Amino acid sequence: MYLIKIGGSLTYHVKPLLTTLKTYAKEKDKNIVIIPGGGEFANVIRKIDKKLHISNSLSHKLAIKSMDLVGEVFSEIGGIKKYDNLFDLKKEIRKENIAILLPSTILLSTDMAEHSWSITSDSLSLYIGKLLDVKEIIIATDVDGIYDKFPGGKLLNTINANDIKGLTSVDEKFPILLKQFKMKAYVVNGKFPERVIDIFERKNTICTKII
Repeated sequence: MYLIKIGGSLTYHVKPLLTTLKTYAKEKDKNIVIIPGGGEFANVIRKIDKKLHISNSLSHKLAIKSMDLVGEVFSEIGGIKKYDNLFDLKKEIRKENIAILLPSTILLSTDMAEHSWSITSDSLSLYIGKLLDVKEIIIATDVDGIYDKFPGGKLLNTINANDIKGLTSVDEKFPILLKQFKMKAYVVNGKFPERVIDIFERKNTICTKII
């Protein structure tokens, strides 16, 4: 099973990626689970939090629910079925080979994650990965990977989770959880769907591998 988190930053550019993933899953008989980011919906929650100073727990809850909203959009754009629980997802995914998981029911009922803006949909996707017992996750975003400095830095082909510091394309808790769950990750530009397929196929491509 492949797990790919598609960031909300790709919302207006996501259709080619979804189409490519759907075609690949069917042709290669591979199971792909898509986790949506919170996108602009989460940004609204951030703005409300900043203006009204709502509690961390409420911000956390609403931000997670925003992932479902983006997932609904992805489902319609890509013609991919969506599920809100792992039981139905695991049961049904073999029919289509691809599914979108609306994660709020799982994440809020288990309440595994810290109630903080330090955790975004990147880290939340790792919790789903742990529940699905996968060892890798692809983070599809709107940049090519992780840079040694940003902007204007050098793209890193590989980086150890221990060495991720400062401003990167993943949240600050991501490398900590990656180590804790004994997973590895790839950060790739989702505007180039072929790069995602290259990762599936173990081919060299433009991305950053986090070990």
